[in-house]
Amino acid sequence: MEHILRLHANLLFTILLVFSVLALWALILGLLRHPVGVWLRSGMAIGVLLVLSECVLGVILLVRGLLPLRPEMHILYGIIALLTIPIAHSSARNREPRSQGWMYAFACMFVCIIALRAVEMARP
Repeated sequence: MEHILRLHANLLFTILLVFSVLALWALILGLLRHPVGVWLRSGMAIGVLLVLSECVLGVILLVRGLLPLRPEMHILYGIIALLTIPIAHSSARNREPRSQGWMYAFACMFVCIIALRAVEMARP
């Protein structure tokens, strides 16, 4: 059980690193007015899978009785983090390249902020 808790806590840093790099990448693409390519979209898909893994580990911990300090907010932030990139993708796919880069950059930054808020809700 302790291993799952440690993995759940440490996966956050991977998520923050991945989405920080993706945000910077998308921001540069937006500033240069370059189209968002398959590599950035693939990176965001990997990021979403990391967040999904984090959510699955969180559910395992909840089922086993390990609750964060404020479980309702922690769960809400996890759901928001999981849905942010798919929502951004659905609204950005038919826009001009500069808008896509900006939308993806802000979505990735938002995931970082939400992940940090989820940590604050988990600790005393």
